[in-house]
Amino acid sequence: MVMSIKESLPKMLALARERTELSRIQLAGMLADVFLTGNVKLSMREEEQLNELINQLMFNSSPQVRSHLVKKFVDLSKMPRLIAANVAQDSIDIARPILVASPALSDDDLVRIVEGKGREHAEAIAMRVEISEAVADALVTTGDLRVMQVVVENLGAHLSSVAVEVVSDAARYSSGLRKPLLFRPEIKIDCALKLYWWVEQDLRRHVMGRFGITSGQIDQALAKTIGVFLDEHAKERSNDDVMSQVAVWIVEHNALTPQILPQVLRMGHFRLFNMLLAKLAHLPLTLIDTIMDEVGGRGLAAICRAIGVEKAEFVSLFLLSRGGRPGEQIVHPRELSVALGAFDRMAPSIAKDLLHTWSEDPSYFLKRQEEQSDDIGMFSHG
Repeated sequence: MVMSIKESLPKMLALARERTELSRIQLAGMLADVFLTGNVKLSMREEEQLNELINQLMFNSSPQVRSHLVKKFVDLSKMPRLIAANVAQDSIDIARPILVASPALSDDDLVRIVEGKGREHAEAIAMRVEISEAVADALVTTGDLRVMQVVVENLGAHLSSVAVEVVSDAARYSSGLRKPLLFRPEIKIDCALKLYWWVEQDLRRHVMGRFGITSGQIDQALAKTIGVFLDEHAKERSNDDVMSQVAVWIVEHNALTPQILPQVLRMGHFRLFNMLLAKLAHLPLTLIDTIMDEVGGRGLAAICRAIGVEKAEFVSLFLLSRGGRPGEQIVHPRELSVALGAFDRMAPSIAKDLLHTWSEDPSYFLKRQEEQSDDIGMFSHG
């Protein structure tokens, strides 16, 4: 039979004075019994004495004693907050059950633990049956992708707009976050569009079905996604290895279309433009480099005709692409006239045949360029 608080306090105080491992284990058991009896009513003095005993036990005991105390509280709902808050900051093996299930911990307690402890404590908190917005904010702003994933997979977590923004930014580079995030009830269409071009085809279909996204919105989302991605690589625009990786990303995400080419040029990514054009035209990059350096733009006109670029878009591409040439970048009016003439005269079917010939024999373009050199030499003069 469990002793009453009046009977047990003197015994607990005596055990506390002994300061041995055995006495502290006994003290831990008696403290647990006091609270497990239920409906414990303490006077102010008794509460002060119990809190003092708890502090002694938590700060001066071995991990074995603290672990014994946790195990005694089979019903964690009866563990007092002072014990729960102390145990929750212990090693993860001792703290985990408290972090996951103790109702005594306040949001302030949980936020403090997230900010002061490591990944394992945060991950345990992310598994709680219910998580407030404040705690979820603290969890996702740790920047730990694993913790974020546990949070977004937990439907008992309440995500604020701040948390959604943080996780959606991280989801661009973490496939484990994308699916659970896009199935969250808090997700709105702007977040779905932000992630649209970063996710797999089946998730795109889910986004379109859930939010009724239009083709125009998809195009706008692509432009924004490409813009963000290129901004992040602005300092590496001349690095072939990095730009090659960016080009591969664009292809793998089914985002490579003629429509993104002007945007790439406007952002000053001339090297990436050549790489993307090479992929669209199925031509070697070295040949594309030669074509883009060509005076007169006939080669670019043929490529644009073959891949379905409209005349107005071709003019933009031609003028913008001249900014990537070394030296003088001013376009002579006669050069633009020659380029437009070549574009107008060439049927798409002929252009496709020509690109096929160039892919089989890149030197064919170089031969034609030499034949036409006299015709376009005037662009270098006044």
